[in-house]
Amino acid sequence: MTPLRRAAPLAAFAPARLAALALALARLTALALACLAALALAGCSSTAAPPRPPLAVRPVAWSAPGELGPVRAVADDGDRVVLFHDGAAAVFVNGALARVERAPHRWVSAAVVPAPDGYGTWIVGVDAEGRLLRLPSWGSFEPVADHYGLERAAVRAATGLGLGGGAAFALDGEIAVADGERVTRYATGPLAAFAAGGGRVAFALGGEEVLALDVAPRALRSYPIEADGPAPLLAVTGAGALLAATPAALYAEDAAGVLRLRLRASAALHGLAVSGDRVWFADGGELGVLDASGARATRGARLPEAGRLIGSPSGDVWLLAAGALRRFAADDVGAGPAWDDIAPVFDRACARCHRPRGEGGVDLSTRAAWASLREAIARRVVEERTMPPPGHALSEADRARIRGFVERLAPPPRPNGARP
Repeated sequence: MTPLRRAAPLAAFAPARLAALALALARLTALALACLAALALAGCSSTAAPPRPPLAVRPVAWSAPGELGPVRAVADDGDRVVLFHDGAAAVFVNGALARVERAPHRWVSAAVVPAPDGYGTWIVGVDAEGRLLRLPSWGSFEPVADHYGLERAAVRAATGLGLGGGAAFALDGEIAVADGERVTRYATGPLAAFAAGGGRVAFALGGEEVLALDVAPRALRSYPIEADGPAPLLAVTGAGALLAATPAALYAEDAAGVLRLRLRASAALHGLAVSGDRVWFADGGELGVLDASGARATRGARLPEAGRLIGSPSGDVWLLAAGALRRFAADDVGAGPAWDDIAPVFDRACARCHRPRGEGGVDLSTRAAWASLREAIARRVVEERTMPPPGHALSEADRARIRGFVERLAPPPRPNGARP
């Protein structure tokens, strides 16, 4: 597994060597893994969390350009959201439509990844031909595969690694990990599922096993799961905890590294996403969240039963189904502030521009809207003081009230290393 520098020949593990490594790791801890497997499979039903109150969610309003056709992919970095349509991309900045960039591509996925030099992040799209293209803040799409040492590779998906930075890419039968200085490829065989985060890359080749590569030590670990059907959906939290969802069950890795059953599906699980500190799942027509206390789901939401979930740094979640995109926020997470705490300031200083269909283009008339844009509000109103614009007075007391409100909207931080 010699690091691959851009000018060096490819150093890759053959599938047989990859399997041999997994087998060797398993043999080193055979007894322990057997016990963990027994807990994770045979005895997990007794460890699943008891039922909890239903989850309340609300749609987050935003104005998408309907004339662009179906949405194929979404990239959300908190300040910017880019919707990838066939032949175009719609760019939203702080919730308002900033521009539409035309491009002759059929998009299959999108992501926010660290820039190759480690400074900032790039929004990239992957098209049906396997091209990796960056959309700058201003300007047209540009091919960037060569910046990550992937000049001749067909890219199928991209994602950030989190923690120390770097990006991971799903290729045809390979995984590539780029840290800004070197690119390392691992031959895996055809990938059925792929995700990354917390310094790890998770993937599946079939439906009965999930593999996780810890990038820094280059350690590979295998997790058996109960599966009878398609490959699982995968996600990795910012702390590096693995999540896997089959149509029948949702599993999450605990602090001891055990992949435990956390939920039996009521219908069929078809969505899984990490949004900031929150884990979302979709079960039939319902949305749910998973935390240390267990899982909660909506009742009677009647959402599309074949959509997929896409995370947002805000903690909200995007639901993409049949080309239609919707955004949801959890409405009862924690003991956050009530809308009445900020409504007087909103009515006095913000409402003229930020009511529904207001001239500002961003609806801030609900608590959920403030929660989804809390970072941008704090920066522009409290730090930079570029909002509200001249002519709309805002006292120091009002700014302090806004600061307190958005700070209390943020989900509570988890202890270092905590897992769902």
